[in-house]
Amino acid sequence: MPKKTFTVEDLQRWREKGLISIEQLQRIVTDEDLEINPEANLTTPTETDGKKTRLNPVNVAYYFGGFLALLSFTIFIAIRWGDFSEGERLITALVILLTTGCLGTWLRFVKRFRVAGGLILLITAAVFPMFVFTLADITGLWPEGGSFEELSYAFLYMNLISLPIAVLLLALTRFHLIFLVVAGIIHFMALAIGGIVSADLALVTSITCGVFILSGIGLTLYRKPQYTFWLKLYGLMGLQVGFTILFSDSDSALFGILYLVVYLVLIGFSVRFQEVIYLVFGVIGVYTYIIRLIFDYLRGTAYFPLVVGIIGISIVILAVLYQRYKGGIFHRKHETAEKQSHIV
Repeated sequence: MPKKTFTVEDLQRWREKGLISIEQLQRIVTDEDLEINPEANLTTPTETDGKKTRLNPVNVAYYFGGFLALLSFTIFIAIRWGDFSEGERLITALVILLTTGCLGTWLRFVKRFRVAGGLILLITAAVFPMFVFTLADITGLWPEGGSFEELSYAFLYMNLISLPIAVLLLALTRFHLIFLVVAGIIHFMALAIGGIVSADLALVTSITCGVFILSGIGLTLYRKPQYTFWLKLYGLMGLQVGFTILFSDSDSALFGILYLVVYLVLIGFSVRFQEVIYLVFGVIGVYTYIIRLIFDYLRGTAYFPLVVGIIGISIVILAVLYQRYKGGIFHRKHETAEKQSHIV
């Protein structure tokens, strides 16, 4: 019986329809002695659609190298950007942009190395604002030495130009990590608007990142969880910074209660959506509130830390008891309800 050959397009179509998983596909290939074309990369789910990540040395190398290049071509080079002449800045930015754009496109769409290509195109999206800034600076459009309001307008325009490129790369690649760049650009736009209207930048950050979190929850509820992780991560990190600054600067007890409630709600989200990321940031927020309470409001009360420690241990014990006996409690309730229904 001749061997059957499948292309990567067939495999992707079946997986996108949810007909088979990557594990099932690999078992079928092995059990039925099927021959798969080299173009059909079945090594990891990440290499096909990015919906599920399996860690292995190759993927670790992808992400390690990708993030190293991302940090080098954005933050690290920006720190020393003034050491270059105007011509060198333009050539450097243009070479990075064209090289990453062409290499990422070739890897992702031609050679089907989706993670490797997606990470390279992530760098393209992140570097594009630097290219816009360099071009504006050389042409004299950037208000060098201008007022804070003028710089805020220029910063806003730079990000307005960069946002469509990042969104386009996200739409074409469906590489969800590019959500980080999209969220970052939107955040910087909000900060620029805040600078124009003289708003508190910590408040702007808190509101913007809160919207990111709510957007991620909305996408989760609409069955699009694969699009939400990086958006929620950026939102939670930004909210942690902005909201904590506001909390530290405020002497209002009501604002402190609001701060605590927000992070208790995040802990509740971790139970509702079964996502640890909410729990991590929620616990950090609650601990921040407790530490502020100890050092600012209850300074000199030696027994308070002991009480808080006992409360913490008590919560753990209560959780253990709940986990140990919840099945029996609910089972007894169910049996009682059944007996009552029979009596009626």
